[in-house]
This record gives sequence, structure tokens and C-alpha cells, in this order.
Amino acid sequence: MQQRAKMRRRARPPLPGRLMVVGGQCRKVGKTALVVDLIKAFPKYRWTAIKITPYVEFGCPVKGVRCRCGPREHTFAIRIEKSRRGTTDTSRFLAAGAQKAVWVQTKSGRLKEALAPLVSAIEEAENVILESNTILSYWQADLFLLVVDPQNTDFKSSARKVQRVADAFVFRSPYVRGGHPMGTSIPKSGRPKFFHPLGTALPANMQAFVRERFLQIGHPKARQPRRIFS
Repeated sequence: MQQRAKMRRRARPPLPGRLMVVGGQCRKVGKTALVVDLIKAFPKYRWTAIKITPYVEFGCPVKGVRCRCGPREHTFAIRIEKSRRGTTDTSRFLAAGAQKAVWVQTKSGRLKEALAPLVSAIEEAENVILESNTILSYWQADLFLLVVDPQNTDFKSSARKVQRVADAFVFRSPYVRGGHPMGTSIPKSGRPKFFHPLGTALPANMQAFVRERFLQIGHPKARQPRRIFS
């Protein structure tokens, strides 16, 4: 119940442009690949691409594994990608055609502290595409796509929390009855579902959907208070 109330209190991010969020059922489901495909499909929109890692598995997000900082120190790091030839996901964003790529890493539960500095880092962004589930606890997206794989039984808790606010679902394998673990509720009708196996071209109907629902609408920021946090 508390989580539902928090989702209702999400603020529209204080950005000059529009925000698309790409989330995923679990790791390795192809969130980054979808971001890359979308950037390539719509190259003229001067994308600012962001990847959020809402926890650091080992050590400190600022100084790395050798840092002995406490839990309230060095809580986040924001890095602007410079290379189009690297192996990082943000480098892949630049190689795909993004104008700017940003990687946000935080300690567990500290994403909120990084939001204001992130806004400052992308204050002139026209169209933002952001890879994360966790951001939806704080910001309301203009379009949210959730990547799922019915053949994978792993459905992480952050995806469970946000699946009900997805505007559309992107399936990496065919959807069959009973293909999801207990506790998930991918609807059988209503919100659009696009079949897009990894390594294949972005479906034409999905491109049309993104164009209509995201790229051809004006940003409604003028109707909303400019708040950063919920």
C-alpha cells in the first residue's frame, strides 16, 4: 500500500524536454539494447541517454572497491561518457547516436540524493531516454516501456513495483499463458505489447507507437509544478 501511494506522488521531472524510461524484468533482458535501438531508429531527436545503477555491488561509487567510506559517504557518482568506442553501456549509447550519455551509480537507497545533480548535468536535454526501473519511484515518465522475457522466471522486485504503470511491454520471447512467475501481472489486453527478440530490427508498429505517444507530443511541463522529488 505504501509503495502504491509513493507511485501516485511521483513528480514530473524538471527537464526542458521529454522523458522516456526503459525498464526491465531482470538483468540481461535487453534494456540497454532497446535504448540503443530506439536511439538508432530516431537519430534526429538529439537524445540524452542515461543509465542508472541504483546500487553498487562492490565498494564505493566514487572511488571504487578500495575506498573505506561509510554508508552515508560517497553515496552516488555521475559520470559523463566521453568515448564512442568503449565497452560500457553509456559508450554504446554514444555510438548509437546519442548527443550525450550519463551513468549514475548510487549506493543502495540513495538515488534520491543524485537527482538534483543529475538534473543540473542534463539541464539542456531535449529528449531524454533513461534506463532504470527505480527512477519511476520519483519521476513520472512521458513514456515507460518495460522489457520482459516470458521464458525467464526471474522477475525482480523493482520490476514488479512498476509493471502496472508501464505504457507498453516489449517481449523478448513469445508470451504464453503461465509464462510469468507468481506475483506478476502482465495484462492480456489493453496496453500494447511488442514482440522484439534481441538482435532483430525494431518493429515498425513499435516505431509508430513511440512516434505517436512520445515524439509527436508537446511536453506538458507547463501544466505541472517543477518539483524534483516526490
